[in-house]
Amino acid sequence: MIPRIKNRSNWGFVSGRISVLESGFLPKEFFLNMINTEKVDDVIALLQETSVKDYISPGTVWLGEDLGTIFDRCFNDMAFSIRGDCPVSLPVDIFLIKNDYLNLKTAMTGKKSFVFPPCLFSIDMLSSIADGDYSDLPPSFKESPEWSGTEIFDISPGNLDIMLDGAYLRHLLFFSRQTESELIKKYIHYRVISHLIIILWRALNQGISLKRYQQYLPPLGDLTHLIDELAGIGGIENWRSIIGGEVGELLFECCEYEEIDNISVFDYRVMNYLSRLAHDGAYQTAGPERVLAFILGFSIEIQNLKLIVTGRINRVDPNFLKNRLKDCYV
Repeated sequence: MIPRIKNRSNWGFVSGRISVLESGFLPKEFFLNMINTEKVDDVIALLQETSVKDYISPGTVWLGEDLGTIFDRCFNDMAFSIRGDCPVSLPVDIFLIKNDYLNLKTAMTGKKSFVFPPCLFSIDMLSSIADGDYSDLPPSFKESPEWSGTEIFDISPGNLDIMLDGAYLRHLLFFSRQTESELIKKYIHYRVISHLIIILWRALNQGISLKRYQQYLPPLGDLTHLIDELAGIGGIENWRSIIGGEVGELLFECCEYEEIDNISVFDYRVMNYLSRLAHDGAYQTAGPERVLAFILGFSIEIQNLKLIVTGRINRVDPNFLKNRLKDCYV
């Protein structure tokens, strides 16, 4: 078991609030019941018993795309609300920073139609970047050796995407250096490694040379060597020996599956592993680890709801939905 930091009295208020909110988490049986419910309208009606009930008006006709937006808004509202009660926002920022980088990608194409609510990257900062003032780019992006500080439009869209992926992962690693919690450090470590595997695996499946990733993805601190090592060894099934540990075993097992999309299976199984890892923080009375466990648990609950409702609307096989349900908080 990863040692937890001692309880912190200044985290008492947000942890007490989480104690109340945890009582609303849904058991796996609820999700299975949603999947087995015959009519889609009845599936949507069951949302009145979930955390998204305040976002849905009974009787409204919904499309899967509309509901997807509602689920995202529900998670973001909860995350920002909890963030406002935290003495330090880091355990929530870990989950919100991805949206900041999606907004940053929009800004770097010269557009200001930001889809996600800003967290660490303000609208003013993003708008300035969209207008061509690159001095406001985050340090995580400027650390890339391929950034010359001149024109973004000199970089091909594909290479820019890789640089943004690298910046996002560097930001997560920055969070890791800012916390004294071994649990949070471990969560970030495995999250970065698994995300790196998925990035490179998708590139191989698309026939993209990993040399581009060796050039545009670094630096990643102590994990930089993984990019070169994974790119230099033939066959995904051989990556296990480099990755090692639980994530390496999950990767090896997923390579054995006769699935069309092994990457999705790997992502699913890693998420369950990270969920079990982070859930240990739920036993902290007051502290950042308690917040990490709750936000991840709430995120997974929203993902499960979104999977089921959009899947049922689009007539996805119920057995497929059951097999993709992520581990519940309770």
